[in-house]
Amino acid sequence: MYLRCFIVVSLFFFMTGAQEYEVLSYQKLNSSSTNFSYILDDEDWFGHSVEGIGDINGDGVNDLAVGANQDDDGGTNKGAIYILFLNQDGSINSTQKISETEGGFNASLIEWDYFGRSISYLGDLNNDGLTEIAVGAEYDNEAGHRHGGIYILSLLSDGTVSSYQKINEIQGNFTGIIDVWDVFGSDITNIGDLNGDGNSDIAVGARRDGDGGQESGAVWVLFLNSDFTVNSHQKISATSGNLNLNFDFQDYFGSSVTNLGDLNGDGIIDLAVGAYRDDDGGTNKGAIYILFMNSDGTVNSSQKISETNGGLSDTLSQELRFGRSSSYIGDLNDDGKPELIVGCQSNLFYILNLNADGTVDSFEKYGAGLNNFTGTLGSDDFFGFSVANIGDLGGQQSIAVGAFGDSVNGYNKGAIWILKLKKEALSIEDFSSKQDIKLYPNPANNSISFTGNMSGYSFRIYEQTGRLVSSSLINQTNQYDISMLSKGMYIVVLNESFSNSSFTYKLIKN
Repeated sequence: MYLRCFIVVSLFFFMTGAQEYEVLSYQKLNSSSTNFSYILDDEDWFGHSVEGIGDINGDGVNDLAVGANQDDDGGTNKGAIYILFLNQDGSINSTQKISETEGGFNASLIEWDYFGRSISYLGDLNNDGLTEIAVGAEYDNEAGHRHGGIYILSLLSDGTVSSYQKINEIQGNFTGIIDVWDVFGSDITNIGDLNGDGNSDIAVGARRDGDGGQESGAVWVLFLNSDFTVNSHQKISATSGNLNLNFDFQDYFGSSVTNLGDLNGDGIIDLAVGAYRDDDGGTNKGAIYILFMNSDGTVNSSQKISETNGGLSDTLSQELRFGRSSSYIGDLNDDGKPELIVGCQSNLFYILNLNADGTVDSFEKYGAGLNNFTGTLGSDDFFGFSVANIGDLGGQQSIAVGAFGDSVNGYNKGAIWILKLKKEALSIEDFSSKQDIKLYPNPANNSISFTGNMSGYSFRIYEQTGRLVSSSLINQTNQYDISMLSKGMYIVVLNESFSNSSFTYKLIKN
């Protein structure tokens, strides 16, 4: 059975060790960086959002999208994003800007749209060879004051826009009811084909939605059509979606939304949702909710993580705003438990090691002087306000951390940091296949099979970017459909249940 999910997971399997992800090296990227070919203005807020987008130009190095939602191209605070094509060392190879006046994006933005408030990598949703990303414009006023909206952009390999689909109350066939200041588009995540209709779906935060209390927050699950318009939707809030939770004034549930994959093993993806103004333990200390999902977009159960819930076992500072951003990074230490990066507003972020029930097994904390990070931070840099898993850069697991308030080159022009963690990634060539079991045909068109005795095995198929695209138990026919995959190279990981061993194969899809 295929799991209906696109899991943002690390492809790189690390040697078993202690729960420790020390920073091996880091560098700062800003407007003065080599090959950053655009001029940032004061208060552009470069780094307000950040997202790993895989290798979109095919040079073998993963790339990055960075939001600057107060950019003034075409008008005040209309917003922009930058596509950073990276080198293996994390430096910039080249840059492409996307705004109302740059990058082939011909939408008419409205002043204060905040295009770039959030960014989500979606992969190739329609198998046309182009990469899709979703970009939030949470202050979009087209349908009402600060109602919000999002754009799904199809990108060419040079980072320019081939086409786009806007989704708000009057575009994209979305029929949900959004009110003044709901700011639909606070964050976005790909949730794969949740309802099994053959199309990938997304979840969208609306952190100021008023269900159950003023600015309590909400998340919308959007079931998409193949043209990226909305087929149907399900709202998750204090009063919708079977969440059954009470929020307080300005908790901002939905401020961050991240696909965790199938955390509890029930075959359905789960979500991490930030509520960074939650007051557990003190004012605006923040929280994350783990939502165990149903395939119809409703919630089966939930687990809160805060200073007083979920096993975090750390004293958070006042106004820390834990949960301001988040990014799934996979199982870093190969202990069978996945990790979640959680960003804060006050020059800090965490990596949480999660149990299957959504509680915290252990954690690491990052900021000035912590975990071997010795970068110089200003008090108002907001380092950690945005966080993203990049994947492998130069053989090391790497993450991007936004600092939109950085003022080294001008007031709030912004910056991002590339951190390489002290865990070496095995290359594909280092992976060991099981000699008595072979994958065939390879290259393959529509289906694959395995030779040998397959009792007790299961397998998963990953993109080169590290995203899980398919998972299956071995069946009696020993034939597995891969027709939904686009052309390219994939990694097939075969798991042996009786020994907990894994074997890895390259797969070429024609």
